[in-house]
Amino acid sequence: MQFMKSPFSILVVSLLASTCHAGIVYTNGDPFADDGTHYSKSDTIGSPQIMADNFQLTTPATINSIRWWGAWNFYTPTTDDFTIIIYGDNSGLPDPSNVIANRHIGNVVETSTGLSRSGKTLLEFQADIDPVSLSESTQYWISIFESAGTDGSQYFLIRENAYGTAAKSTNGGASWSSRPRELAFQLEGVATAVPEPSSAALL
Repeated sequence: MQFMKSPFSILVVSLLASTCHAGIVYTNGDPFADDGTHYSKSDTIGSPQIMADNFQLTTPATINSIRWWGAWNFYTPTTDDFTIIIYGDNSGLPDPSNVIANRHIGNVVETSTGLSRSGKTLLEFQADIDPVSLSESTQYWISIFESAGTDGSQYFLIRENAYGTAAKSTNGGASWSSRPRELAFQLEGVATAVPEPSSAALL
């Protein structure tokens, strides 16, 4: 038996296909800028300091992968162990009482960029995460830090540039202060565009 596709069904499929786009949904900072610096002691032993940076999406999206850049100070750990936290905003700083997502990542893909910054090899990190849905035109903050805490001298240096606005915490994210920097990271997933009124009416 042969089924015929009606113009209406073709229209619905076309509209649905056009509203979802997989790939990069947000890029923040330039990891290769020569004026960039390394910074972010996120070890949980000694004097921890974790960094965060703000971002807004132009369309709603479901994030399922995150890419960032940085280096290891002194030595590279045997196993990468990162925590990624997305916060809401509170008067221009991360809101500790509004944690949107908290992902502990052990399966990080680490790749050398072949470049050196401040005498250290610049690395690219990529991790798939459990999906998190974010809204458009909403201020969010993302914190990425190495969380193994195995040695006081081991810490991750996240790539940053001397422009924009970031934040730092020295008490595990319980409180934050402003820092004039921009962290290099990229959010990947599926962006969902809202259909135009005429298209929605047709649906």
